[in-house]
Amino acid sequence: MTMRTMRWLALAALVAACEEPLNTNPTDAIDSGDALTTARGVELAVIGAYSALQTNALYSRELTVYPEMYADNLDFTGTYGTDFQVSLRDILATNTAIEAAWADSYDAINRANNVLKAIPEVSDLTSEQAARFKGEALFLRALNYFNLVRYFGGVPIVLEPSVGIGEEALVARNTREEVYDRIITDLTDAIPLLPESGSPGRATKGGARALLAKAYLEIGEWENARDMATAVINGDYELVTNYRSIFTTKSNSESIFEVQYSINDPNSLAFWYFPQSLGGRRGFAPSEDLYNAYEAGDVRRDASIALDGSGDRYGIKYFRVANGDDNILVIRLADMYLTRAEANARLHADPATVRADIDIIRDRAGLGPLPTTVTSEDDLIEAILKERRVEFAMEGHRFFDLRRTGRAEAVLGIPSTRLLFPIPQGEIDVNSNLTQNPGY
Repeated sequence: MTMRTMRWLALAALVAACEEPLNTNPTDAIDSGDALTTARGVELAVIGAYSALQTNALYSRELTVYPEMYADNLDFTGTYGTDFQVSLRDILATNTAIEAAWADSYDAINRANNVLKAIPEVSDLTSEQAARFKGEALFLRALNYFNLVRYFGGVPIVLEPSVGIGEEALVARNTREEVYDRIITDLTDAIPLLPESGSPGRATKGGARALLAKAYLEIGEWENARDMATAVINGDYELVTNYRSIFTTKSNSESIFEVQYSINDPNSLAFWYFPQSLGGRRGFAPSEDLYNAYEAGDVRRDASIALDGSGDRYGIKYFRVANGDDNILVIRLADMYLTRAEANARLHADPATVRADIDIIRDRAGLGPLPTTVTSEDDLIEAILKERRVEFAMEGHRFFDLRRTGRAEAVLGIPSTRLLFPIPQGEIDVNSNLTQNPGY
């Protein structure tokens, strides 16, 4: 880990305790000696673990943009060299944005680890508080490892908080399988501890089940992916009728987990999507290929992409340019329908069963059902992949969908060595136990 990463790890507990809580009034910073020794200190540390998701390298920008621009949904229209490398699918190991994604993810993991370490030692926590805070920390740790493993493959698994810079910080990479095992363990342990519902932006049983369904899908455990997705679909969530309202109405009935922002705690996504004439910078734009991927009559195109006065495309899912307070949807119910469809297709379920889940999403988009001639596994997967592309455009799914379905190399024209991002060179320079991904 770089010195930047290790400094973050060393300070994580203190920083976490000083973050602004979700859905509460701001409070004064608490003394570092009390930060993780009182119930209030642990609560603030949990809030800090959520806040760690809000950096530009994570959900404020890169996690939603790079999987789209590395694929074929976004064109590079800006000036940043780090973004340009992503658009070329030729990322250097010295790319500072990728290094920041690594460092910020481990900062977030360390915040969760600090919470987990502290909970048994805090005497004034009620049993209900202890259970919920533990469940939230496990969910957040799993989410950050899920992001890391999809970017980089096997990464170091760190389960204890780092309080200094020493040999204990020089951790070797675990295998991809071991990282997914940890994600599954954390989420399985979190589910009974989490509430059925809660404050917007905080983990619930449904959120943990949904992330677990996505993890199972990534590793080909189709039955488990199907069953977890079904548990979420049968829960308290509901597809909204109007596709556009997914983005205009925060924390709506379809949202399973979203990262919260406010005018006092903003992100810059709308600024990066909108043209200069509308107060933005337009550093990336929906590709022509994406624009043409929508079928005639699909309401999702005009709800996702607009044209400026010059006819240039720009994304409008994130549109609060002035305040920067668009929430970022991490998982929503439509994902679970298409996750179940994909799992069932792989399990050779009745094609009508697979099409039924796809058609639920198509119906909301104003489209008719898939033809009954779509019956083979390959045709069903292609239909799901097409549906996911237009349903989740600019939400950070596209590259991972192409890779999971084995289409990335052909669609994007890349070798197998570009199916993972490079381990940041700065991390390798200070940690001799880290090895680089092939081809970098």
